[in-house]
Amino acid sequence: MPKAGVFSIPNLLSLSRVFLTPVIGYFLWRGDDRATVIALVLIILAAVTDGLDGYLARKLGQISDLGIALDPVADKIFAGVLVILLVLFRDFPLWLAAVIVGRDLLIMVGGGLIIRQRKVTVPSNLTGKYAFAVIAVLLASHVIRFEFGIVFMTYLTVLFVFLSVLSYFRIFVVMAGGRPVPVFRDKAVYKAGRIVLAFAVTAVFLYRLYGFVFPP
Repeated sequence: MPKAGVFSIPNLLSLSRVFLTPVIGYFLWRGDDRATVIALVLIILAAVTDGLDGYLARKLGQISDLGIALDPVADKIFAGVLVILLVLFRDFPLWLAAVIVGRDLLIMVGGGLIIRQRKVTVPSNLTGKYAFAVIAVLLASHVIRFEFGIVFMTYLTVLFVFLSVLSYFRIFVVMAGGRPVPVFRDKAVYKAGRIVLAFAVTAVFLYRLYGFVFPP
């Protein structure tokens, strides 16, 4: 695995999510309309960096063990701290906070055990990426108090947390047995199905969001 420095572009994008977290917390603490909009924009920016860091790492040939470890850790720090901030400033449900933070802790502990046992970093997977994206939209919905988005994304968050835990558990079991990291065979039919479902969910969400922002 090539060694990309800490200050490579993909790694800086991953680190930016960690650095954005206290800034978002400050604007949530302020709580006025302008601060809410800024917090929302920063959350969207953080979600965009989550897609860009992996893409640029592959595009620029800067995939490294550091980057593989840093990306999911940055996701978990960002989501975990932001969930706690929303519990404090937006009445985020404690049970849902426990689900999200508990998932991240389980994955981090499992990944740490694999690193200790086999000296191999467990990479983030596609299900985990979708889980982070859904959680980011859920958090953004709580920031602006968008009730439909809160309810809709809560269901999706619970679903993807469950799926991601199952996916990581399978990976941990395989790697603990001494076998290599399972490779996901992304068939065209899977990709097409994901695109259709993502488009449908996004369309429904944006339609209701438009009605929320611009009520009749």
